[in-house]
Amino acid sequence: MRSIAEVHTYIERLRSAHAESDQRQKDVRDIRSGDVDTVMPSSLPDAWPKPIVANMIDTTARDIAEMIGAMPSINCSSSSGSQAAKLKSSKRAKKANYMVQQSKLNAGKQVEFSDHYTTYGRGVYWIEPDFESKTPIIRIENPIGLYPEYDIFGRLKSVTRCWMEQTIDLVAKYPQLARMLQGNQGPGDDNWTQRKVEVRKYMDQDQMLIYLPQVAQHIISRVDNPFGEVTVSIAERPGFDEECRGAFDDAIWVYLAKSRMALLGLEATEKTVRAPLAVPRDVQKMTFGDDAVIRTDSPEKIRRVGVDVPQASFQQEQMLDMELSKATRTPEVRSGNIDASIITGKGVQALMGSFNTVITTGQTVIAQALKQAIEIAFRMDEKLWPDEPRTIRGVMNGAVFEEQYIASRDMKGDYTTDVTYGFAAGQDPARAIVALLQLRGDQLVSRDFVQRQLPMDLDVVQMQARVDVEQLEDALKSGIQQSAASIGAMAAQGADPRQLITEIAKIIDLRAAGKTMHEAVSQVMAPKETPQAAPGAPEIPGAGPSTPGAPAGPGGPPGQLPGGPGGPTGMDMIQLLAGLKGGQANISSTLRRRVPA
Repeated sequence: MRSIAEVHTYIERLRSAHAESDQRQKDVRDIRSGDVDTVMPSSLPDAWPKPIVANMIDTTARDIAEMIGAMPSINCSSSSGSQAAKLKSSKRAKKANYMVQQSKLNAGKQVEFSDHYTTYGRGVYWIEPDFESKTPIIRIENPIGLYPEYDIFGRLKSVTRCWMEQTIDLVAKYPQLARMLQGNQGPGDDNWTQRKVEVRKYMDQDQMLIYLPQVAQHIISRVDNPFGEVTVSIAERPGFDEECRGAFDDAIWVYLAKSRMALLGLEATEKTVRAPLAVPRDVQKMTFGDDAVIRTDSPEKIRRVGVDVPQASFQQEQMLDMELSKATRTPEVRSGNIDASIITGKGVQALMGSFNTVITTGQTVIAQALKQAIEIAFRMDEKLWPDEPRTIRGVMNGAVFEEQYIASRDMKGDYTTDVTYGFAAGQDPARAIVALLQLRGDQLVSRDFVQRQLPMDLDVVQMQARVDVEQLEDALKSGIQQSAASIGAMAAQGADPRQLITEIAKIIDLRAAGKTMHEAVSQVMAPKETPQAAPGAPEIPGAGPSTPGAPAGPGGPPGQLPGGPGGPTGMDMIQLLAGLKGGQANISSTLRRRVPA
């Protein structure tokens, strides 16, 4: 275990080695916040257009972060195909989604993480236990002043973060520091609560340490690490060297040059408006203001002394725009400036190509970091609350869930998690849906695959069940409509359609009362009970209930079919419903009634 002196020496060496990287991160932060005084060269004028600089960088950074910061799909798979293993992996997936929702990653924190990754080149998940809700929390840490230490295999050995904090805020977190910080104020430092002090936090596999390097290396908190690992997951932006570089590190000076050109344009416009007035020699009296009158024999010679803006300035501005687009790898189509044919969509596809690679790479790196953070949270949960029964609630795949969860029973050392952005990674929703439909149309993928890769949150199983119900109900309604359309034909053949009309009217009443279509049809078309024959009466095979005044066979009155007066309306209804068509499936049925010879 490192002592406080060894930790302090190690951190000082880290800060010295990463001084250049720290300065770049602070410059980008200052420009985005509008404070460019520390970045602006001293040779530039004081009237620097700060809003122009800040808005350009901030707008681009937010646009990229909002594209990358979409929440991925979080699932837990099982190596076994048994039903019990599937249920256990489903419960782990629900626990993972519960921790993500408790950490508010889906409420904008993930976009903040993506913003850190894009702007500073590094995003940090810091996993800490919440003893009130008894669940690990995945917290977003600011990467400025953060120094990770890796071994030769890329495993995180330690992590250090240094930051400045106001004394009043530090005392609010640690009240025991009030007397010491108040007594440590310098000469003439009356308002000690507004003073800022440096705070350093260090974690390795053995200990967690927070101390004040400027106050005699006073230790605020020091505890042994009960987890035996660094509970931090870091997403590093890929680079060509060991330096941590953000997406705007090399574009800062291009932004400053564009702002300089904007300043010169404003200055030229102001000079043109306020230019002096040139008049002929015969003008002896000058009047100014609205509706002023100037008497002269040569009015065509009265003019403003204009300032001609050279064409080179417009060319230079276009060159800076092109350089800026290349430096940030952001196509102009994101701002609505489309200078290509989009009849077939190839123009937009070409313009968006580089931007898609930025989004795809960022989502791939962030998905791996989030996967590692969730697995660390699983291990922390089983370590701290192994036998604690808890109720987890949340939303997973568009469906609300509520489960009883015990870490030792539901984990059992299995912390594997799948975090994926799916097929639509790096694509906008419209183009992703079009690509999925094209694959589905050529029968290259299944309908289930398309539903799971859609850029929206939904429960595939439940959604497919609803689609099936809707299709069958549509087919059922189509059959009833065909039955209603056959009423005229039935009457023309001499059949009595009153029973069919009555059944359709009952279905309408049940639908108006709130019954679903299949419930209403099932209730109306339920088979009627057959009256029991008298005891001792002989049974005639194939004979139905007798109808007074008419035989039960083909010898009845003309135009009357077997089965009673008006014909077998129930049988006609069954025949019509049996011919329902749903999609490509056709169902047919034939009913025959014969009298034995």
